[in-house]
Amino acid sequence: MGPTPRWAATLLRGSLVALMALATMAPASAQGGGNGEGRPSGGSERGGGGQPPSQEARPRPAVEDPHVLVAALRYASGGTLVIDGGRVDVPTPWSNYLAPGMWLRLEGAWEGETFRVSQFEVAQPAYFSYYLGPAAPLGLGAGWVEAWFEGTAPDADAEALTIRRTVQDRAPLALLRAVDGAWATLPAGLTPPSPTADGWTLLSGRVDAGAVRWTSARPFP
Repeated sequence: MGPTPRWAATLLRGSLVALMALATMAPASAQGGGNGEGRPSGGSERGGGGQPPSQEARPRPAVEDPHVLVAALRYASGGTLVIDGGRVDVPTPWSNYLAPGMWLRLEGAWEGETFRVSQFEVAQPAYFSYYLGPAAPLGLGAGWVEAWFEGTAPDADAEALTIRRTVQDRAPLALLRAVDGAWATLPAGLTPPSPTADGWTLLSGRVDAGAVRWTSARPFP
């Protein structure tokens, strides 16, 4: 075989250069492109396919502009509140006195899976009250209960919203709202002192011969 023609040698060298360039580019392309660290340089967070990055690798989402939600409480216990979509961070001490089944109007923003609340109100029920103490004064038998009551008007009969059996590990408490100089949604069997002003009041007391003696009252919160 004779010597390789000059044009064929030039073509061969060009092909080798192209193959070397492709071999150099392949690893970066397989890792999602462009920044030399295996992370996409823009666009989709998932890098155009493959496994998504771990939760630890994702930055916490920034707080969005404030907006309003109206949502039902699905879970409420020990200050932990949950609605569809995640947890709700309601300023304390209100988080300890809300019950499943209540509808809340929340103003704030999502931060990850938690809705950070700046302002809120109970949208439904229109009126409610809270009681922690012996079950007997309410006609609920022995032991202690944590109970929420609801009403459609200040002077309407208090209907049970949620009742939980609990243990006697604290002093009796009642969270009541006064409207026009009278307690709204007052459960039958409770005999707190008359309100001194309209608004919310947190009462505490002690148990004396099976009855609750209210010993202090302060504006709430």
